Amino acid sequence: MKKIALILFAVSALFSSCSKDDDNETINASRTLHYSLTGNFSGTNLIVSFTTANGGTSNEQINILPWDREITYNSNVTAANIAVSGNGGTAGQQVTLIIKRGNTVIGTPTVATADASGSFTKAAPVVVF
Repeated sequence: MKKIALILFAVSALFSSCSKDDDNETINASRTLHYSLTGNFSGTNLIVSFTTANGGTSNEQINILPWDREITYNSNVTAANIAVSGNGGTAGQQVTLIIKRGNTVIGTPTVATADASGSFTKAAPVVVF
């Protein structure tokens, strides 16, 4: 009798266990990243380098802020990165990069501040799929 009670308890525990949080799974499973670059940098040479949908690299000159890009990465791409650089600006000017996966901001915004020569280079943390 004790064995039957133990088996029934084990089976009921199996079916009543907590389920995974599907919301987090959906966010973490998203292969779409949205990049947003804002700021007051006035230099003439602002360049964004980022991983493309197929895993290559693209360098794009930005003429005006804000700049936005949404990329859905192919299944063979294991990670994505983005970096921004600028020169010709004024010391203290900034750009801020925000990365969203799904509708959720990843980490903290990446802020790049122009140095005394009016330039900067800053990479955001790598996003791993």
